[in-house]
Amino acid sequence: MKLGVLLDRIDGTPGGAEAHTLALMQRAAAAGDDVVLATMSGTAPAPIETIRVPAKGGRPERDEAFALEGARLLRGAGCDVVFAIRHALDCDVYLPHGGLVDDARAAKDRADGGASFFTRLGRRFSRKHEFFQRCERTLLAEAEGPAVITVSDMIRGRVKARYPAALRRTTTVVNGVDVEHFQREPFEDAGRALRKELRIENALLGVMLAHHPVLKGAETAVRALAQARIANHDKRFVLVLAGGKPPRRLAWLARNLGVSTEIRCIPALADPRPLYATADMLIHPTYYDPCSLVCLEALAMSLPVITTPQNGVHELMGRRGGIVIEAPDDAEALARAIDVLSEDELRAFTREDARYLSMRNRESTRLDRVLEICRAQAGRQNAASHR
Repeated sequence: MKLGVLLDRIDGTPGGAEAHTLALMQRAAAAGDDVVLATMSGTAPAPIETIRVPAKGGRPERDEAFALEGARLLRGAGCDVVFAIRHALDCDVYLPHGGLVDDARAAKDRADGGASFFTRLGRRFSRKHEFFQRCERTLLAEAEGPAVITVSDMIRGRVKARYPAALRRTTTVVNGVDVEHFQREPFEDAGRALRKELRIENALLGVMLAHHPVLKGAETAVRALAQARIANHDKRFVLVLAGGKPPRRLAWLARNLGVSTEIRCIPALADPRPLYATADMLIHPTYYDPCSLVCLEALAMSLPVITTPQNGVHELMGRRGGIVIEAPDDAEALARAIDVLSEDELRAFTREDARYLSMRNRESTRLDRVLEICRAQAGRQNAASHR
C-alpha cells in the first residue's frame, strides 16, 4: 500500500494528534508500506517522503488551500489511500482525533464558565470555525464518504447523534500507548532529581500535563486543593501544572483560596517520563478529551489517573487504574478522589492496575488496526476502479 497522510504540521515535539499520526506513519513504513506526508510545516523522518504544500495567506484561506492541494498532491503521487485527521475536504480514511468541532467548542465554553455575548457574536462571523465545520460536514454528513475511525465509543456516540448517516462506515479504534517507551522504573532517579529541583522531595505529588489547563480542569484542581483532607497526614499535597501558561485567573484563584504555595507551574517537558515516574497521581478532570494520550501514558508509567466521563479513556479504566469522577467541575468529588489515592497501600495496588490496563492497550495493536482499515479502503477503491 502507498499511504498518503494529510497533516498540516509536524515538528520535533508533537502534541497528541501529531504524535499519533507520526507513530502511524512509522508503523506503516516499518511494515513495508510506502508513506507520503503532505504538510505545510516540518519534515517527516526517513523513509517517509514529505511533500511541502504551498499554502499562503491568512486563515481560513490557507487552511482550505492546504486541504484541497494536499489531497491533490497525494493522489498525484500515486497514493492508494489518503488518511486525514483535520484540514480535510477530500480523503479516504478520516480520524477526527479532536472529536467533533462543536463539541470541543462547547466544552471550552463550559470550562471558561460560559461564552460571553461578544464571544458568541464573534463566532457567528468566524470563517476559521466555519471552515472546520464545513470539513466535518463534507466528510460525515452523507451515507457515502471516507471510512471513519473514532478513538472512543464516546466519539462514536456523538457521530451517531450528529451525523447518523456516517455511522455505517464508522469504526472505533481506541488509542493505545507505547508500553516499552513509557515505563516507570528507568526514570525514577530522574524523577527524584526533578522533585529536588522543585523542592517537593517529601510531598505527595499530583501532576497535570496540559497545553490548555482550564479545559483540562485546572480550576477544579485548584479548588480541590483547598478541600482535600490528605489521608497521609504527615505529607503535604503539591500540584504540578506542566504545559501551557496558566491564565491569570488561575493564579488569582489559588491566592484567594490560600493554596498558591501548593502549586508549581512549569513549562511543557520535552520528555515527561521523569515527571510521571516521580508523581503519585495524574489529575485530569477534563471537560473534553476524545481519548487522552496523557492519561494513557500515565497509566503505562504505573501512575493512577483521576479523570471524568468526558474523557474516552474512562471506557478503558472502568473501576481500575484510578478514579473517574462524575463531573469536571466537581471540586468536592476531586478532593475525595485525591484523599482516597493518598493512602499508600491503595495507591500501590492502583499502580499495578494502571500498568495492567496499558498492557492491554498497546499502541502497536491499535496502529495495526488503523492500517488494516486503510488497506481495506485501498482495496475497495482499487477494485472499484477496475470494474
